[in-house]
Amino acid sequence: MRSYDAMTKSELIKAIRSLEKKQGKTAEQQKKATRRKGTEEAFEVRVQERTAELETINQALRKEMTARQRAEEQFREMIESAPDAIVIVNDQGRILRVNSEMVKMFGYRREEILQQPVEVLLPERFRRGHIGHREAYVMHPQTRPMGVGPDLFGLRKGGSEFPVEIRLSPMKTDEGILVISVIRDITERRAVEDSLRLQKKLLEEKVREMDDFVHVVSHDLKEPLRGIDAYAGFILEDYADRLDDEGKRYLNALRASALRMNYLIRDLLTLASISRKGSTRASVDLKKVVADVQHDLDFAIQQKGAEIRVGSNLPTVYCDPTQIREVFKNLLSNAIKFNDKTPSVEISSREEGDFHHLSIKDNGIGIESRYTEQIFGLFERLHNQEDFEGTGAGLAICKKMVEGNGGTIWVESQPGEGSTFFFTLPKREG
Repeated sequence: MRSYDAMTKSELIKAIRSLEKKQGKTAEQQKKATRRKGTEEAFEVRVQERTAELETINQALRKEMTARQRAEEQFREMIESAPDAIVIVNDQGRILRVNSEMVKMFGYRREEILQQPVEVLLPERFRRGHIGHREAYVMHPQTRPMGVGPDLFGLRKGGSEFPVEIRLSPMKTDEGILVISVIRDITERRAVEDSLRLQKKLLEEKVREMDDFVHVVSHDLKEPLRGIDAYAGFILEDYADRLDDEGKRYLNALRASALRMNYLIRDLLTLASISRKGSTRASVDLKKVVADVQHDLDFAIQQKGAEIRVGSNLPTVYCDPTQIREVFKNLLSNAIKFNDKTPSVEISSREEGDFHHLSIKDNGIGIESRYTEQIFGLFERLHNQEDFEGTGAGLAICKKMVEGNGGTIWVESQPGEGSTFFFTLPKREG
C-alpha cells in the first residue's frame, strides 16, 4: 500500500472519500444493530411482564378454585350432618342432591332418586297441585319457614305416608334457581298432639259431666234446704213460748247452717254456670262497673265507714260484663270484710303490653305468702266462720271468671299490711 505522502492530490481525495463511505456504512449497520437489540430487549421485557401477569392470574384462579372446593366440601358436610332430610332440586323440579337423612327417611338409594322429579316423594293425590306450586315458587322465590302452610305428607319408597314439615330456601346459581328443601318427619309429634287433643276432649267431657252433676244436685238440694229453714222458722214463731233458750239457740243454728248451705249451693251453681256457658263478651266500661258495685255494697261500705278511691283511668275493655262485675264485687267485698280497722281501698289500672292491669289494694289483715296461691282454690278458708263469714268459693269464682276472659289473677300481701289483688284483661277482642 502506498503511503499518504506518495499519493497525488487526486488520489488522496479519492482515498478519503472511500474511507468515509466505508465508515458511513459501518455506522448505519451499528445503528441498525442497536435498534434491533433494543427491540429484542423491549420484547423480552413485555414477555416477562405478561408472564408475571399470567402467573398472578393463575395464582388467583387456583386460590378461587381452592376456596370454591373448600366451600363445596363444607356445604356437603353441612348437608350430610343435618338432623333433617335435605333435598336440592333445580328449577325443573329434578332432584340434584340429597343427604343421608333423606335416604334414611324415604328409603331410596341415592343413585335411584337423583334426577327424578321431586313429586315422587309426594303421595299421588298431591302431585298435580305441587307442580303448579313449585313453578310459582321458582317465579317468586323466597324463604318459607318450617311449619307454614297446610298439612304436608311424604311418601316412602315402600308406599307408606307420613306427616312432614318443610322449610324452603332458594339459592341462585349460574345454572338457575336451586331450591333447598329441609324436611322433618313429625310422626311422633303428631301422635303426641293427637293424644293430647283426645285427652283434652275426654277431660272436657268429664268436666261437663261434673258440672251437670253439680248443677242437678245443687238444684235438688235447694228445695229440702228451704223446707228445713221454713220449718225451723215456723217452730220458732209458733212454739216460742214452749222453747227454752237452748232450744231456740239450736233452731237458730239450724237456720244459719241452712242459710250457709244455700250460699254454698249458690256458689257451686255459679261455678257450674261458668263452665257450661263460658263467657259472652262485649265492650264494658269499668268505671260504670265499679260504680254499680259500690252501689250494691253501699250498706257494707257505710256500716264500716270504708273509704273507696277509684282511679280516673279505668279503661273500657272487651269482656263478659256480668262476670267482671262479679269479680269486682267479690274483691271489693273482701277488702271491706277482711279488715280489723277502718277500710281504705284503692282501685287503679295501668297498661302493659297487650293487657290492662287492674288492682284492688286494701289496708286489711293481709295474707301470709304461703297462702297466696291456696286461697284461689275452691272452698279454701284461712279463718273461722265465726271471725269472717263466707263460703271460701269467692276467689275460686274470681279466678275462673278472669281466666275465662283471657286474663290472670294473683295477690301480693303481708300479714297486717293489707293485700293487693291484681288481675289482667286483654286490650283487644280475642
